[in-house]
Amino acid sequence: MKQRLSLQNIIGMGFMTFAMFLGAGNLIFPPLAGQLAGTQIWLAAAGFLITGVGLPLLAVVMISRVGGGFNEITSELPRSMIVLMGCCIYTIVVPIYGAPRTGLVAYEIGMIPFLNEPNAVSRFLYSVAFFGIAWYLSLNPGKLLESVGKIITPALIILLSILGIAPIFSPLGEAGEPMNGYVGNAFARGFLEGYMTMDALAALLFGVVIVTNLKSHGITSPNALVRHSVITGCIAAFGLALVYLSLFNLGATSRDIIQHPENGGQILSVYVDNLFGIYGNILLATVVTLACLTTAIGLITAASEYFCELSHKLNYKALVAVISISCMMFANLGLNQIIELFIPVLLILYPVCIALILLGLIRHLMPNPQLVYRATLLVTFLLSLVDASKGLNHPLAKELLEQFERLPGHEFNLSWVTPFVVTIVLTCLLGKLITPSSPVHEDQV
Repeated sequence: MKQRLSLQNIIGMGFMTFAMFLGAGNLIFPPLAGQLAGTQIWLAAAGFLITGVGLPLLAVVMISRVGGGFNEITSELPRSMIVLMGCCIYTIVVPIYGAPRTGLVAYEIGMIPFLNEPNAVSRFLYSVAFFGIAWYLSLNPGKLLESVGKIITPALIILLSILGIAPIFSPLGEAGEPMNGYVGNAFARGFLEGYMTMDALAALLFGVVIVTNLKSHGITSPNALVRHSVITGCIAAFGLALVYLSLFNLGATSRDIIQHPENGGQILSVYVDNLFGIYGNILLATVVTLACLTTAIGLITAASEYFCELSHKLNYKALVAVISISCMMFANLGLNQIIELFIPVLLILYPVCIALILLGLIRHLMPNPQLVYRATLLVTFLLSLVDASKGLNHPLAKELLEQFERLPGHEFNLSWVTPFVVTIVLTCLLGKLITPSSPVHEDQV
């Protein structure tokens, strides 16, 4: 059997992946970073692209190498730990936090500007319509290529092109001097901003969607899956890089029309309003709504497929319905409340997910993968708890946390990075002296 997609399907798959990763947060971070970076825009953008584009691409490659499932990524851990970790990540990121946030952002940027008196009723009705569409398009995961990659994404790309090209031919100002943390440190600040997009976390969820779509189109051999995943990931990464660079430029030339914005969404709104008037508001609303919708579809699909893999008794379409309803309900709590509630949770989950990605890429070099995985993930998890606990005011907690302030990157919530690297090196050296234990099969657990 020929293990190859047509050029049209490869491009469509790349567009689908690009659309799933491009959420509203990805449109908001770069403009603010560009404005603050000023004349150091390209240094900041380079750092941003490493973590905002490079890391998710590595995640897609790693997931395709292990077969596309979360359980395969974490196979070196005890079975019970694999299930617990997977359930926590998918439940928190999809029906409780990540997917509901897409609906809230779409409502606040894409709908509120056109309402005289936005209220809880309008938000509820919008969330019902938004997640109703996401539910319908998630019912057939093998057909996401047709619904998202070939229909929604081309429209999104056209709108983004207008948004990105306009500041080049009709700039509304010039880049100023770097501000805040970008003074003399633009690359590092951009690196950290890309880290905060959380796309590496999303890649662990979207990887299974990509592999599922490839298999539904006849790509089943391991080598063909990896090859097509790499091509798909590169197309998506190239598209994301172009979007980020154009938005960095938009932000850098925005100081004359808006100073001291609270977030990148304000920059986008004011910029498109100055360039296009009411048509600019419609343009921005359409871009943000499509971006949020495609991300929600990817998240709902990934979570539903994961839980179906855990138990064949679960029905995929029923899960899609339950998760969509949950997203709709949490979306009515309010954007600020959801973000504040789950920031500590994300500070714990994200480092562990980055560790999984990097470990998966070098697994074949480990003399004792089980030892390396278990020790490294444990250290990463414990240090991520330190970063997530910074806001505690209890005297005992403060005294304990002071011991970790000397770790490199502590002020940026990166306390785990140096111990992560050290643990990998030490366990690899120790692994040469310890014979790996035989893997435990699922039927033995």
